[in-house]
Amino acid sequence: MPNENKDQNINPYLDGRREWNERYGNYIKQVKTWKTVTFISLFITLVSILGLIYIGSKNKLVPYVVEVDKLGAIQAINYAKQSNINNQSVIKYSLADFIQNFKTIYGDAKVQKEMIFKIYRYLSPSYSAYNVVNNYYQDHSPFERLTKERVRVQINSVVKINEDTYQVDWEEIVSDPRGIKIRTDNFKASLTILTVPPTTESEIIKNPIGLFIKEFNFTKIIK
Repeated sequence: MPNENKDQNINPYLDGRREWNERYGNYIKQVKTWKTVTFISLFITLVSILGLIYIGSKNKLVPYVVEVDKLGAIQAINYAKQSNINNQSVIKYSLADFIQNFKTIYGDAKVQKEMIFKIYRYLSPSYSAYNVVNNYYQDHSPFERLTKERVRVQINSVVKINEDTYQVDWEEIVSDPRGIKIRTDNFKASLTILTVPPTTESEIIKNPIGLFIKEFNFTKIIK
């Protein structure tokens, strides 16, 4: 009887499954563990590579300004701070610079040409101010005028009218080629601007604050 009970407890299917679990169970568990470790390692590696790419793309150069005296001795060293393109002083200076280059008549054609180039850095064919300047130059060639007279521009005021419009008042001292004063004319202009921060090196060199004149109208003041 004992032998019969013992034979009844022997099940070849259960024994085979038990042997499979003992022999291959640990192996399968180890494979799963290594797969998990591998995926975690790949994820960490990917994050590290992306981090290195981000750090490498950042500018590591720190610009600074060195102030020197007339003899070249260093007076102060400070980190250069990014300029605010909406700074009113910068905008007003740029508009005054535009008017001076636009209406000044110099005795040297080469210098006159350089001033014209400076004017167009504030202009874009997309805006009406570009056509206003073109039409004026077609009717009043500065190269023809410089053979007869000179014009010195003196800016009297640059006033902000609203959010993006400014009024500039100036006077023009007209003289003959010998420098003898002929008359003084007074003008005022209305300029509507737009600031577009430069994104390329050439844009930074040409127009560092990204200021463009959209609308430009000027008139002579009769006194």
